[in-house]
Formats: sequence, structure tokens, C-alpha cells
Amino acid sequence: MDPMEQLPGLGHDPNRREWLKRSALLAASLTVLPDLFAGPRGSHSVEQPLFSTNEMVGNLPLPANAVLLGSNENPYGISPKARQAVMDALGQANRYGFNGPNSQQLLQSIADKDGVAKESILMTAGSSEVLGIAGTFITYLGKSKGNVVFPWPTFSLMADHFVKLGVEVTKVPLTSDKMHDLPQMLAKMDRKTKMVYVCNPNNPTGTLLKPSVVRDFCIEASKKAYVMVDEAYIDFLNLPDNESMSSLIANNPKIIISRTFSKIYAMAGLRTGYALAHPDTIKALEPLRHGGALAVSNTSTAAALASMQDTAFAQMSKDKNAIARTYVQEELGKMKIQYIPSYTNFVYFSIANYTSDFVKDMQRQNIYLRQWDDYGTKWGRVSIGTLDEMQLFVRALRQLMPS
Repeated sequence: MDPMEQLPGLGHDPNRREWLKRSALLAASLTVLPDLFAGPRGSHSVEQPLFSTNEMVGNLPLPANAVLLGSNENPYGISPKARQAVMDALGQANRYGFNGPNSQQLLQSIADKDGVAKESILMTAGSSEVLGIAGTFITYLGKSKGNVVFPWPTFSLMADHFVKLGVEVTKVPLTSDKMHDLPQMLAKMDRKTKMVYVCNPNNPTGTLLKPSVVRDFCIEASKKAYVMVDEAYIDFLNLPDNESMSSLIANNPKIIISRTFSKIYAMAGLRTGYALAHPDTIKALEPLRHGGALAVSNTSTAAALASMQDTAFAQMSKDKNAIARTYVQEELGKMKIQYIPSYTNFVYFSIANYTSDFVKDMQRQNIYLRQWDDYGTKWGRVSIGTLDEMQLFVRALRQLMPS
């Protein structure tokens, strides 16, 4: 039987299933368009672009001393073992990734780490591709496009994808302390809702929901619709907060989890991520993967496997991130700037009283970050770089926002 027929909400519409497969390449490719950095449309909350359009396409190079604190990248780079693995894998660069010597070993390592079967894993070109293919899949479930429910603000890529596909996006404001308002999200779900999204820890606010709370929400919400859980920043958490929702997928085909190697493993430029879901759900998502089995290269697979094995380097990145994050939060406190305590590699802070263009003014000092119009109040988000970089950020911030 076609695995798509077995999934809740899809039914037995062969024409819709065939269209979904044939259109996958075009639809999934929407996730990598240049407006990746653009904010959600038609919303009270607008994320400002990180860079100018010219800079994004490389026409205007950045200053040599630019401090890049806008994309939540790991400033320490990939581990030395991963670097060597990439060099060693160059001998296989003429081969597609699915033929590579590390592909099955990487799947097994992920399965062991997350406590799932290999059949519950789908490798992708970053977790952004997970969001894209899941969004396409969700859109064409059933006979109408329905609606999806998002906390807001949150990571906007998937919401933007739904908008492009003509799906109604219902945005539920965060609580006053910038947490997901899970009761309201459940209340906003109706018979037309196809999916609800949870980003934990949340981007851009850095806030954390306890695993037990997320688990209860996933179980309840999945009775009505699919649940997408974005765990991009889970590796920055300590026990017991770093518990994944992966334990739910074996018996629940309506929960999809996105994971990435871009953050703690510093592989943002190597584009490696994966989906975790029930095997039947994985089989339904697989035809939508951009490039199919060609999505992840041999070099990326080798780097990912070596990164997972180099736990000491990942711990070093995590420890240094925590030190620099604490420094930033303490300095914001000294300047009496409101901030949201972060569990991630970025900090969300108020610029409500700043009357000029904060992002452009910071760029003039070679600091590149982001800002949000969060339901009428302005907030900045700074990624955590090295301690030296964060000292440069604080120095620039003091000049713009003196105490």
C-alpha cells in the first residue's frame, strides 16, 4: 500500500498524491529562495532583513572586520575531526551521497542518539528543508488547504512557506514573558487545522518549554492535527531540559521533529539536517525531499558523523557559548535594557526606546544582527559569538543606548 494512504488526513485521493509527488521539487525549493531572511507578510510582527539584498547575493562584500551576529551561527567552526573527515571525503566527492561509505553509519548514530529506528529518520539539506517538505505535505492533505497554527514571533520560514502555498496561518502571540501560549494555541485549533508548530527553545526569544509540557501538548494537539516540533537549539540545553520529543514518534504518525547540524555542530554552510517521524510519515515525506536521495553530500555526511563522535568539541562550543551569553545578559542588565533569559546561542532584548534604525546603526559599527517589530514593540536579537565579539557588541550598544 502507498504509505501516504496510511497517514491521517490524506485519504485515498490518488490524483492528489501524484500531484504532490510531481510538484515536490518546485514547492520544496521555495525554502531556499533569497527571501529566506525576509519577515512574515501581513502580520503585526515583522522580522527585519538581516542583510541588504545586494550583500546577500555577494555584490557588496562585507567589511573585513564585520562581526556577524545575526544568523545564530557557531563562531568556533566545525570540529578538527569533522574538518579532517571533510578532507578525507573529498575522494568521494565525485559520488552521490547515498553511495557514500558514511551514510548508513550516520543514520545509525542518529538512531542511537535519539532512540529511534533508522526508518524514522530522513536526512535533508538542513532542517529548513524539513520545514519545507513538511509544509508542502501538510498543505495538500485532504480536500482543502485549511489552516495552520503558529506561536508568534517564532522562526518564520515555515510560516512563510505556508503563505506562499495559500494556507491560512493563525498566529498566537507569545505570553508576556515570551513563552508559547500553549492553551491559546490549542484553543485556536479547529476542524480545518492541519498543523500546529512548536519551536523549543524558541527563536527569536530563546525561551524554553519544559519537556513534560511539550509532550502533553503534542499528545493533545496531535489528536486534531499534525504537530511540527522544531528542535534546532536543543543541543544547547542541559539535562533534564534537553529531552527530545523523539520518544513520541514510534506510536504517533502525526508528530514530525526537525533537527539540524547547523548550530552546536557549526555546519550551517554544509547544509545537513534531518526529520524524525513515524516510518510511515517518513515514507510520505521522502518523495518531497529537494533532490531526493541526492540531498546530502558525501562531505556533509562525513562531517556530520565526525561531529557527533567529537563530543568534547561540541561540549567546548556549548560551554563557551554559555560564558559569552552570561556576559551579554549581565551587561544588558547593567545598562538596564530588558532582555529575555536565553537557553540558546542568541539573546532577545528590548529596543523599545530606540528611535532610529537599530540594525543600520549597528551595521555602521560593523555589528550585524536582527530586530523585530513584536506586536508594536521593538526587539533586537543578537547571536552569541566569541567573547571578544560580544565585547565589541556591548561596546557598540553602549554608544547607541547609553545607560
